[in-house]
Amino acid sequence: MRRLPSPLLPLLPLLPLLPLFSLLLLGDLGWAMKERAVPDLFKFQLREFSQDTVLLNILLGALPAAIAMLAGPVVGAWSDRTRTRYGRRIPFLAVCAPLVSASMVGLAYSEPLGEALWHLGGAVPGRRESTIVACMCVFWTLYELFTIVTNALFVALVNDTVPRAVIGRFFGLFRVVSLGVGVVFFYFVFGNELPAIARTAMLSIAAVYLVTLLVLCRGVREPAYPAPMPPLPPWRASPATPLLVLARPQDDARFYLLLFAALAIATICVLPVNINSYNAIGQFGVDRSDYGRAVAAAYSISIVLALPIGALADRYHPLRIGYVALALYALCMLGAWLLVSGRLSFLVWFVVHAVLAGVFLTGTAALLPVLLPRAHFSSLAALSASLTALLTVVFTLSIGALLDWNGRDFRVIFLAAGLLAALGTLCWRQLLAMHRRRSAALV
Repeated sequence: MRRLPSPLLPLLPLLPLLPLFSLLLLGDLGWAMKERAVPDLFKFQLREFSQDTVLLNILLGALPAAIAMLAGPVVGAWSDRTRTRYGRRIPFLAVCAPLVSASMVGLAYSEPLGEALWHLGGAVPGRRESTIVACMCVFWTLYELFTIVTNALFVALVNDTVPRAVIGRFFGLFRVVSLGVGVVFFYFVFGNELPAIARTAMLSIAAVYLVTLLVLCRGVREPAYPAPMPPLPPWRASPATPLLVLARPQDDARFYLLLFAALAIATICVLPVNINSYNAIGQFGVDRSDYGRAVAAAYSISIVLALPIGALADRYHPLRIGYVALALYALCMLGAWLLVSGRLSFLVWFVVHAVLAGVFLTGTAALLPVLLPRAHFSSLAALSASLTALLTVVFTLSIGALLDWNGRDFRVIFLAAGLLAALGTLCWRQLLAMHRRRSAALV
């Protein structure tokens, strides 16, 4: 019998799930186009009319975090308790997908709409740019509201339908599709021709996203769910109510609180570089084409690593992969703060940032699905997202203020990322120790 080449071995357990995976990965294609391209298209649009670092960090960091903190737990609990013939996630996805696409259409036309409103208001000199920025902010807020809800429920659908034994490898495939889209966008689109095609690109993404999500909703069949638990009386309900589900002898609510805190710190430590790197390129003599190629190079490396990292997560546990990746990221970002001085050094350390952040995301994508009970996954994941959101609001506003205070010296973004990642590594180490004790107690 001919032996299969070793790169294919991690994929063997996935073959019986090929129809399900095909539909989920088709939805991932639309999801990836939106996630990889729209934020940077928006940054490009916004930079043409405003270079306010505080506004940028509010719109890309604090605003989505605040929306996630307020809307996430409500929609998560609502979805967990929903029972329809179409499932508990798909009805929400089918409603939200057109709203996400509509908000992207609004973003595509925010400049002409802003100009029209400016003329209607009397064409007051000096207010054209602020009117256009205001339109961008409105449509971006709507985009973030609908996309945050949709993204959370998409992950919940994956958790409900994909077996846990292979979920790490599935998320590896998920990352391959997402990163492949990113490579195409940043290498072929995010260059000198972007001003001419930005609107067309946004409209194309809106159309592909809508079609792929609706096909996914039509094709995926959710499993049968047990009846939801009766709701708690109003006087016992609180944002932390889902943790009561975990207060059983074999579970330790303190472990979940530490898990959510460690994951929140690790998630937000990449934000200083993610949000501000495009605005930083002018300081280091990097043009838009160089930046796009650097992102494409980082994504290409991450594609090669995605499936092996997913397989390692299935074999050794996402906690261990996350701990190693976060420790390496902390060391490298502190090194970047000391070593970045010009065009080449910025591009090199930016690629290092993107690759290590990708390793962490791939290695820990299955973390909550592996550790949280499926019956209450969406509620508990929303609780985790709320803590992340709260820290994100504080941290991103602080980064924006710091950049204003230090005269927009963007080297500080590497220092902030490294210090927070180091703190996250300490939390992650404690989390690993607690996980080992809990696992030993359950044996």
